[in-house]
Amino acid sequence: MIYFDNGATTFPKPKGVAVAVNNVLQKYGANPGRSGHNLSLKSAEIMYECRKNLADFFKVSSPENVIFTSNCTSALNTVIKGVLKPGDHAVISSLEHNAVVRPLEELKNNGVKYTVAEYVPYDDEATINNFRNAMNERTRLVVCTHASNVFGFKLPVERIGALCRLHGVLFCVDAAQTAGVTELPLDDTSIDYLCMSGHKGLYGPMGTGALIINSDVLPKSLIQGGTGSMSYQKSQPEVLPDMYESGTPNLPGIAGLNEGIKFINRCGIKNIERHEMRLAQMLYDNLNAMNNIELYTQRPNSKTSVPVISFNIKDEDSEDVAAELNRFGIAVRAGLHCAPLAHESFGTIDRGTVRAVMSAFNNDSNVRMFVYTLNRMISSKKRNQKG
Repeated sequence: MIYFDNGATTFPKPKGVAVAVNNVLQKYGANPGRSGHNLSLKSAEIMYECRKNLADFFKVSSPENVIFTSNCTSALNTVIKGVLKPGDHAVISSLEHNAVVRPLEELKNNGVKYTVAEYVPYDDEATINNFRNAMNERTRLVVCTHASNVFGFKLPVERIGALCRLHGVLFCVDAAQTAGVTELPLDDTSIDYLCMSGHKGLYGPMGTGALIINSDVLPKSLIQGGTGSMSYQKSQPEVLPDMYESGTPNLPGIAGLNEGIKFINRCGIKNIERHEMRLAQMLYDNLNAMNNIELYTQRPNSKTSVPVISFNIKDEDSEDVAAELNRFGIAVRAGLHCAPLAHESFGTIDRGTVRAVMSAFNNDSNVRMFVYTLNRMISSKKRNQKG
């Protein structure tokens, strides 16, 4: 199997990830922070080590500001629903995932409004102006993807953050496609909330994610319950991270995520980014030279995009192309990728796109086989049409 569906979740995982998960299940899988015995203390150590490694990775001074979640979606919901109140206004980009759009649509019933700022490809000035024009006196929050999960475009989040800071607006970034893929130091940005999945570029298990709070404004907690702390009080603790981590944590997943971060640190995030981008460029160049292939972006580079390639075969449905590739042992994702706004912007809402996303474990031969298979598919269809 050639696996190019790394935008959904990376596969395979580093070997250390599976070892760490197995160690929790077989050696010290006690409930962290709930007891004083050795197994529980060991579990708490692993949890704190992962929290600190995430804080160091994203240049956050306080590990307590790293909140573990079940995925990026739950982190985004925590910020969106925990910050916005009736009468508030939010701004999002035209590339947002449903993890942003759907919570805001639900909040419309509570008197929250939002405006979509159009992303202009390869024109940061126009994009910034669109965000500026979308703001009004009621704007409390801007939510913006760091990179499109459909087309790979990077948004100028540093400049959008500066714009938000100038107007006293909170800024939340969806880093589902960039965490672990490209550097994003929070000590050098105006990002208030960073939401991420743990199972994509960070190479952790599915069911892991994180919210990093880089602001004094704390979103209201969506879930209340046992935290292992301040059990004498009936109200939810207001200290971090306890305020947001009610219930038993996903310790096997967190242990695996911890090893995923260590893997990136050993390889070097810049080395991984260069490797993945080189493969993406290799694939793009080959697709661009083929007849009947539709591409929607310029040649990718690390300044403007992440290693995501969306394409279609002319006059073919994207789902049909993906199904055919699967018959040849190639895994890609097709359709709308849970981001209809992006497809509306690029005119692909009717059939979606075929998406190929690289990881550290892909190589040149994967790309060559992918291109060879596509050529075979196109040639076969032409023969059938003539016959």
